[in-house]
Amino acid sequence: MLSPDKLKKVIAIATKTAEFCGVELLKADYVKHGSRNILDIIISKPEGISTDDCEKFSKGIAKKLDELDIIKEPYYLEVSSPGTNDYDGYPELG
Repeated sequence: MLSPDKLKKVIAIATKTAEFCGVELLKADYVKHGSRNILDIIISKPEGISTDDCEKFSKGIAKKLDELDIIKEPYYLEVSSPGTNDYDGYPELG
């Protein structure tokens, strides 16, 4: 697991990466699911997040984290956006 100091560094890097990518960092957490270590990051922007936004952010933060070597153990990077609360399902066919 990451120490609180290392997590603060990761959050600072994620915040700068988000600013560079034109998105907002909503959450950055390092968790363990079973045997997997996961860096879970949620980003957003008013007009919604595209897969290109997630890709750009993922590549940017992965490169910086690799350069700084803050996280020593193997981990998975998961970048996503919050879901929408106004989703009504698929339109009726017919």
